[in-house]
Amino acid sequence: MLSTRNLAFSLAILIATTLSLFAFHTRAAGDLTPKEARRVIARLAGIELPSDAVRIKSISPMGNTAVVVAQVETAFRFVNDKDKWRVAEVRTGDRRWEDMDLLIRALNTEKTSRVRAELETIATALESFRRERGSYVEAKTEAALVDFLSPRYLARVIRLDAWHRPYEYEGSREAYVLRSLGPDGKSGTSDDVVLAKGSR
Repeated sequence: MLSTRNLAFSLAILIATTLSLFAFHTRAAGDLTPKEARRVIARLAGIELPSDAVRIKSISPMGNTAVVVAQVETAFRFVNDKDKWRVAEVRTGDRRWEDMDLLIRALNTEKTSRVRAELETIATALESFRRERGSYVEAKTEAALVDFLSPRYLARVIRLDAWHRPYEYEGSREAYVLRSLGPDGKSGTSDDVVLAKGSR
């Protein structure tokens, strides 16, 4: 029975989450075996799930990647914080629990690094544009920016950040600001990822 007096309790939830579009980069995607896919998924995000908690449904090779559809079964520990339930921990072994806040922070750190790298790629394209045309792209949206840069200066179209929100861009002839709103999705907060050049 659940006790409201107990803030942290174990709630075993069988998760039948379809994890699609896990693209595992291998030398030959056709060589990705169910055993290897199960092992990689079980170690996803730095946690160690029991390998029997992962069931591979299908593997579809796609060049040097593969799409793996799997079911993951685990348990979550919920806490009631001011009459609002939230996931506090996820079970990663028979007696091992991982703090969800730490996992989310680690994931956001990785996403922030990826966003910085993408902003640098866009900035490099902007510098190439400026060398050829004598100024930066004058625009107030990232969509307009990409239209100017792709494909001559920007080989890969980059529109969305790691949190699936559009990048922001504002540029004049002499300066620009590129921005991701970061994990919280709000502009002007401490987790924004910003790359700027010149004085506006």
